Amino acid sequence: MKKKNRNIEVFSISALDLFASAMGTFILIAIVLFPYYLKTETANAQLKQNAAEIERIEKRAARARAAAEQAKREAATAKAEAKKAKEEAAKARKRAGGVMQAPKPGEPRTLKFAAGCWRTEPFRHNAASQPGISQYCFDENGNGNLIFYREKLGQTCGAFATIRRDGEVLRIDDSDSRCVRKGKDAGPWYADHLVCRPDAASVIICQGQSTIAGKVDRWRVRLHRQ
Repeated sequence: MKKKNRNIEVFSISALDLFASAMGTFILIAIVLFPYYLKTETANAQLKQNAAEIERIEKRAARARAAAEQAKREAATAKAEAKKAKEEAAKARKRAGGVMQAPKPGEPRTLKFAAGCWRTEPFRHNAASQPGISQYCFDENGNGNLIFYREKLGQTCGAFATIRRDGEVLRIDDSDSRCVRKGKDAGPWYADHLVCRPDAASVIICQGQSTIAGKVDRWRVRLHRQ
């Protein structure tokens, strides 16, 4: 009589072989890839470093764009200021009219031609001084005043002035006085003396002279109608 088999077989031998083969394959793949697992931390660190570098580059680019915009605005401002200065210079030239010229032959030997206000070009009394402009205003008798100013320093000096005619020579003299700067006393003004003669084109050229502490300063200017 055949003995009854009481064992319960869940998996067959074939199934066990399949599972064992799969397990062996997984182990082999894991062993092959194991060195790469060790590089994950290094790769993550590199990624973070790259991200930080990208962020720094973006910040530099943003600063560069901001600087470019600022430079563009400053260039626009400078252009507007240059245009304004050009317009003001044109207005000044228009106000100035022409340079003082000697009276024509046969005209009365009076000072009527010099009546009004006249302005010099910017000039320096000496190489060490700041440039300034003298403005003279005379009546028909040659009496008037001087206003000298250095725009860069905000300094203004005022004095009485006269113009006299000696043949073809004009003599312009002012007096010792005081200067002010921003509403405060800025020291003495030493009188200027100008000897003016017509050149070949009848344009009046003035040779200026001033004496300070025994030192004589000299310069040349023309007078423009103000």
